[in-house]
Formats: sequence, structure tokens, C-alpha cells
Amino acid sequence: MDNSDPLLSAALLHSLADGILQAAGTPSAQAAVVAGSLVRSNLLGHDELGVRRLLTYIPQVRSGEIDPRARPKAEAIRPGAVIVHGQRAFGQLCAVHAVRELSVLAVEHGSGVAAIRDGNDVGRLGEYVGALADTGLVALAFGNAATTPVAWALPRATGSPPLIFDGAASPGAEIFAALVGGLLSGHGLPGMPGYDSDAGTVLVAVDIAAFLNPAVFREQAETFCESLSGVPGEPEELVRRRRAADGVPIPERDLAGLRALLSEGTDR
Repeated sequence: MDNSDPLLSAALLHSLADGILQAAGTPSAQAAVVAGSLVRSNLLGHDELGVRRLLTYIPQVRSGEIDPRARPKAEAIRPGAVIVHGQRAFGQLCAVHAVRELSVLAVEHGSGVAAIRDGNDVGRLGEYVGALADTGLVALAFGNAATTPVAWALPRATGSPPLIFDGAASPGAEIFAALVGGLLSGHGLPGMPGYDSDAGTVLVAVDIAAFLNPAVFREQAETFCESLSGVPGEPEELVRRRRAADGVPIPERDLAGLRALLSEGTDR
């Protein structure tokens, strides 16, 4: 990607992604969720998890690996523990469903765990832990096939965005994420017997109020962040501001492929 790449506004990019998804048979409400997730990844500079993923997703729809009309369902297995059955839905829909479940479970039980099964690529894990932190929870995510297999987030002072880390700091972290995300989700581990090639994702949420006054936690978290020379998420926020103003660079080859998907879908 270089300075010669076309720049598309977030709104135009969302419209393109939404149109491709709907042309592939995705209901409008679900298409908006998936498109929004992909565009947010582009805005934050995670282009490998942005709209170019549609170049992979749509062939998976056509092969039956992804069911564009499927809706995830949750199964409570113990207090504070839930399995989200994706039913081959888009992974973003599965993860959003898991976030909704955990937002309730963590408050009811002090913590909650959601394992996603029979879903697909969820995209950027940081999006989902960030959504949980927005509700005042401490959150972690692990994936066995994610580009960045570990993510965590926690709330800061009211008015400040959550502190979000999205990545893998060490081989040990990647191993832990693969084991938790792969085994607890039931999908297994790449290269091991029984692995079904599906993405396994596990989300964990903790209610701060079960352990500490949330206001005290937020205040001390904010003070600690202010003492640091840099905190996770700040580089992405700078990229987001620039791209929100100037547009998102999309390589010509990707843009041509995306427009072809839209044309092929609308011609069916």
C-alpha cells in the first residue's frame, strides 16, 4: 500500500461492503454489522482485517462454508458460561452475540466466559473486548486462528476510550491463545488430529464491581495510563482520525476485486 492507492471515505467503503454482503444473500441488518466491523478495522489501520476480507468471505459463502442468513444462538451450560453456536454465520455476528451474552452474565455472576463454535473468522478481537470495556467490564479474548490471537481491554475514566491491546506480545501468548481459543471452542489446534480448520474464539469478561468500586478502578487506571509514555490503542486512534478525515487507502487490486464481487452478486 502506498500513496498512489485510491482513498475511499468510511461511508463509501461501508456502502460498498454492505452492498457486496447483501448481494451475496446477507439480510440487511446482518450485512450492516459485518460491514461496520470490517470498515472499523480499516479505519484503525488493520487493513488485513478490513474490507479485503470479503475477497475471502464471499467465496466461502458460495462454497457453503459461510451461511449468510444464519443467526447465532446461545446455549447456557453453567452459571456464567455460555456456548455461542454460530451455525456457520459470519464470525462478526457470532462475536457480537457473545458480547451481548457476556454483558449480562458478567454482571449476574461476577464474570462470564463465552466460547464460539461453528462460526467463522471474527476479524479483529480488539473490537469485541473494547465493546465489553465500554460497558465497564474487564475483557479478554483468545483465538486459535486469529491474525492477532490475544486481546484485552479495560475501562478508563469516564469520557476516555477503553485501554485496548490487540496482538500477541510473545510466542508464549500465542500458544496460550491457541490452546484456549482452539480447545475450549471445540475446534482444536492447527496441525493436530481432530482440527476442523474452523476459527475458535473464546471471550472472557469480569465485572469490576464484584471486586472493587468501579469509580476507584477507573480513576486509578486513568492515573496509571497518564504516567506512561504510550498506551495500547493510541497509534490506532491516530490512524483512525487521519483516515476518517482523509479517507481509507485501498489498493487498486483489492478495489477491483471488491467491485467485481458487487457486480457478480447483483447480476445473479
